[in-house]
Parts: sequence; structure tokens; C-alpha cells
Amino acid sequence: MHAYALLAATFAAPALAQSLANNTNGAALLAQLSQGNKTVFAPDNAAFSAVPSNVSSNTNLLASILSYHIVDGHFNASDFAAAPNHTIARTFLNNSELVMLEANRSQVIVAERTSNDSVVILEPTTNATVSKTATYDNLIVHVISKVLAIPQSISETASAAGLSALVGALQSANLVEPLEAAHGITIFAPSNAGFQAALAALGSQAQNATVISSVLANHVINGTSVYSTGLTSQSFASAGGQSFSFSSNSSGTYVTSGSSSARITRADIPVRNGVIHLIDNVLANTQSNPEAAASAVASQSSVAATATSIPGQTAGGSGPAPSGSPSNNASLRTAGTLPGTAAILSVAAAALGALLGGMLVL
Repeated sequence: MHAYALLAATFAAPALAQSLANNTNGAALLAQLSQGNKTVFAPDNAAFSAVPSNVSSNTNLLASILSYHIVDGHFNASDFAAAPNHTIARTFLNNSELVMLEANRSQVIVAERTSNDSVVILEPTTNATVSKTATYDNLIVHVISKVLAIPQSISETASAAGLSALVGALQSANLVEPLEAAHGITIFAPSNAGFQAALAALGSQAQNATVISSVLANHVINGTSVYSTGLTSQSFASAGGQSFSFSSNSSGTYVTSGSSSARITRADIPVRNGVIHLIDNVLANTQSNPEAAASAVASQSSVAATATSIPGQTAGGSGPAPSGSPSNNASLRTAGTLPGTAAILSVAAAALGALLGGMLVL
């Protein structure tokens, strides 16, 4: 069947399909849609009608948005992980202006199956729920209640999540640029209350800029995006050169750095260049090992570059992760240089005043 007819039927939008078919990026998306098994998360008519005209009239942007709604392989409802576990599925969104993951990976969606067997796509603010499912030619189509939002930058996502203390500290310390320049990063982001509690946890050490630098660096895994499905699949070291360990019990999953632990209160918030996990406390590990950190970045980046699937992913149906872009393959950005540990630590030192000040006024 002609690819344009597939899209027209899937999204109930013949005019949209014709417009995309006449656009280079849209035509590439249509071509991939008809090749092999795919799963499509199709916004309902009400969701499409709410798309602003400046978006719906921009076929390049629209092609990128729609590519974020398509994953390779067949995902039936039963294939999604039961909450609180997540299924991480790579989409066909790999536009270099919108995605900066390691090794030019395409962006992911995060989904779970609820206790009543509903499938929910988890987003930073408003989730999308599957209302019905159908099979059309080579496609499984899950109709959803909204147009999925392409993951934004670290600072934009943290602001949307209400992490005002973290956002303020990053901005005041000039940490936003180096973190957002990384191709592949994992951040354990403390809550506002966690930042406040850090004062008591650090005691007099909270006045030491070197200590604060180490603490901040020990919340970051540099060089790779580690989703909840892969936290226990291999060893990870922080940007401060300290090992992370993870454990789970009836109250949740915990991350430990040194002698300090925090509960992961929300996992797998995708951002443009990685993933954020929300935690309830600051990991007050004051140790630093720059040599170990540099070695870890090289190792973690290398492993990420050669991975053929998302570590720890157990839900069926995904098939091989898409390696190309449904938009313009020629425009794919090559992996940039990751900000080094020394750079992160040097700018983190400037966070002392901002960090303490931010916590005091919350």
C-alpha cells in the first residue's frame, strides 16, 4: 500500500499526508512507515485540531513531531511493562536540531501499563493515555489523547518539573551550557526539599566550594543516557569519579553514592540529550577522583556507542532500534565533545553561593 495512504488512514488526515508527501523530510518518514512492522501512537482528532497553525503549517517540524510517534516493531498493550516499571522505546525522531543523544541515537518515549491494563505514555507534565488500539496493514495503531511533546532541554524540563532550586543553581553556576552540550547524560535531580536538607547533611562542609563541586558532580553520569531499565545492568561512575549503586525494596528504588542514598521518586524523564531521574535527597558524597571520572566517561561513551538496544529492556516487540532518521539522514549531527570532568568541576565550584542562597529562600 502507498505510504501516503497509510499515514492518511492512520492519522485520519489525508491533507496532512499529502502535504508531507510533497516535503523531503515528510516523504522520508512516509517511506519508512510502510517498511516492516511499526507501532504508531496516533493522536485523536481533537488532539490534532489543537495543534497551533504555525506548527501544522510547518511540514518539516510536523514530520519531526510525527516521527516521535512511531517506533519500530509491534507493541501490543501486553508488551508494555506493568507500572511502576517502564518500557523505553526508541522512536524515529533523530533530527539533529531536536535530539542530542549519544552516538546519534534517536529519541525515546517512556510508557507503562497501568493496573487496569491501560497504556500510558509518560511525559514531564501531562501524560497521554491510549484510548483504543487497531491493526492496519503493517501497523499497530494506539490512539492517544494528545500530541506527544518532543523532549526539551535540561533546564526547560527541570523548570516544568518544578525543580526551582536545581534550575537556579545550574543557571547561577553557569552549568547549564556544559550539561546541555553533552551528547548523552544522566542526571539524578534532587527535589527542592532535598536541596534544603543538604544544608543539614553537609554541616560545616557546606561552606567549602571544593566539597560542593564534588557533591554536584556526583549527581551526573557523563557520556550515556541510563534509563531505569539499565541502572543495574552495568557499573556506572559519576562525573566526580565515584561509583553508583542501586537497590530496590518495597518502598522503591534507591541510588547510592558513597554513604549517601536517595530514593528515585520519578524515573525516566527524557530530555534533548539524555534523561533525568528525580530523587528525594541530595547525594552528599564529597569525594572526587578526576582520573576515575575521565576513565568512566571514555568507557561509558564507548559502551553507549556500540549498544544495539536499550540496556535492561525486557518488554517484547521492539525490534531493532532505528539507526537512521526519518527526517534528513544527511543532516545528522556527529557526536560532539563531551564536557570534561575538569570543566564540570570548575564551574560547579561557582555554585556554592547560588546553591546555599537558593535553598535559604525556598
